[in-house]
Amino acid sequence: MTFAQMRNDAAFDDFPLPQRASLATAIADSVAEAIATRHLEPGERVIETALAERFGVSRVPIREALKVLHAQGILSGGGHRGFRVSAFDPKTIEKVFEVRLMLEAFLLRDAVDRWRRGEANLADLDSAIKQMESAARADDRRASLRADVEFHRTICRASGNLISSTLWEAIARHVLIIFSLEAYRDSNLFAIAEQHRAFRDFIAEAVKSAKTLTVDECRLALEDHILLVARAKRLQTSGSKR
Repeated sequence: MTFAQMRNDAAFDDFPLPQRASLATAIADSVAEAIATRHLEPGERVIETALAERFGVSRVPIREALKVLHAQGILSGGGHRGFRVSAFDPKTIEKVFEVRLMLEAFLLRDAVDRWRRGEANLADLDSAIKQMESAARADDRRASLRADVEFHRTICRASGNLISSTLWEAIARHVLIIFSLEAYRDSNLFAIAEQHRAFRDFIAEAVKSAKTLTVDECRLALEDHILLVARAKRLQTSGSKR
């Protein structure tokens, strides 16, 4: 039976509609945020019953969420041993960074083109920055992390690049966890908002310009933005050793 025939078939009425976000997905996101904010530490055991009680749900969506996180390498173990929070080694962090940088370079290039043509709204980035500022006033690190990821997800949406956006979403939880580490993230939440505002200003200038940004130019700009804190801390450490 072809898809066109299915549309005229009564059985097609029962064809499941896609859900915006399943309960298991929402739970997996919450667990990833708990890891990113150090409410769950590397090596710590993640217990199904405790999570089910915490979220007020059965163990079925909890089990699904933990399996997804295990498949992504965010949790280790499994089976009778249960799950534990993975400790990301430097090699894994480097690989995630490389993939993130590659994907976001294409996404930023395409987003700038669409913003320039008026096919997406550049002001959408300001919403994420306002969320960061609100999180800073409340000293809410989890909300700040969410807003940070939302800023970059906004670029994904604006790009109209479905393939790269889908691949970026596949590592979004890794990005949340790894780039929440002290080495990559400013302890001053207001500074984080300012860093993103500066990057937004760079993007706005690129949109105004008649010159198309190359992938390499996007990659360099993103590298400067993402590694701003890490480089500053490295310079500070090397300076103190002299």
